[in-house]
Amino acid sequence: MKRARYWRTWTVANLVLATALVFYIVEAHLPATVVFLVPNGLLLVGFGLHWNAARQFAGCKLCNVRIWGPLVILIATTLPALAMNNYGLTYTVTNVMLAALAFGTAREYFGMKASRLSSRHGLTLAYILVGISFLVRVFQGIAEWQNMGIGLPDDVILTFHLLLALIYVSASGAFSLAIAFERAVAEQRDAAHRDPLTGVYNRREFELRLKALLSDETRRAFAVLQFDLDHFKQVNDRFGHVAGDEALQYCADLIKWHLRDEDCLARLGGEEFAAILPEISQDEAVRIAEAIRKSVAEARLDFAPAEFRLTLSAGVYHGTGGDLGHKGLMRRVDQGLYQSKNAGRNRVCLADAA
Repeated sequence: MKRARYWRTWTVANLVLATALVFYIVEAHLPATVVFLVPNGLLLVGFGLHWNAARQFAGCKLCNVRIWGPLVILIATTLPALAMNNYGLTYTVTNVMLAALAFGTAREYFGMKASRLSSRHGLTLAYILVGISFLVRVFQGIAEWQNMGIGLPDDVILTFHLLLALIYVSASGAFSLAIAFERAVAEQRDAAHRDPLTGVYNRREFELRLKALLSDETRRAFAVLQFDLDHFKQVNDRFGHVAGDEALQYCADLIKWHLRDEDCLARLGGEEFAAILPEISQDEAVRIAEAIRKSVAEARLDFAPAEFRLTLSAGVYHGTGGDLGHKGLMRRVDQGLYQSKNAGRNRVCLADAA
């Protein structure tokens, strides 16, 4: 859905820019008011939409001020420009705003560092180039403020601008397709490492990360938490499997909320979850496990009566891993989990370190 919104905005932006180009081509046959307002206004809307498309791609909140704000400024400055028959004012102000929109869009793509999509660099460069072109026209407008005729000046700067515009159109089109393809591939790759129900990592990814941590000779003390929902079968038996799925999703969200950004949460299978917490003290690891246990025990489930509560038991391992392999370490965590189960459930127990 998000991808569809991005492409819709991107397509509309290009259609608006193409319409603006048509008006620039025939501007010699248009009334002055139309020349001042329409093509410049369409250009501003088109680049404003491109900025919004970039924000949609990044999953950020849209800001429509980027679309109607420049239009308000254009109208406000065009009225005195028309009165003075001074196209230089409209030309300069329009290009200042276009440069700002282009550089803002470039910054949006450049800021997607976490996405690790290499095509964003091509898009960043494309918008920087067209922004530079608009800046050159700003200086031209200032230099020729009083002597500029109505419409685009037909000179070497226009040739320069058209050349950069051609590069921009080609580059932005190619890299927009490339970045969308890169994201689709990344999403498919990520989906292979995640549990389809809860969205957290799956057992395979958990084991890979634990093995990687244990193979790091410079590792510091870390923690592994293992959670098992108590008497979870009764949820499916009393309320159905759809309710059971809801409960698993809700519990996964609660656990994830208490973890740090660098921690790895996975669903090992059924109602069992585990988390790797790198570089953490024993007290902090136990505190996090207790906070998770308490949150689950206090949670209200929409599908169940008010008095119904779901609880979990947890085992906590803390140490450097010693000579334990990932299987040996998980057996150690299991010991803590079994202690919690045998002691009456709904509690956290610390496993012996190694």
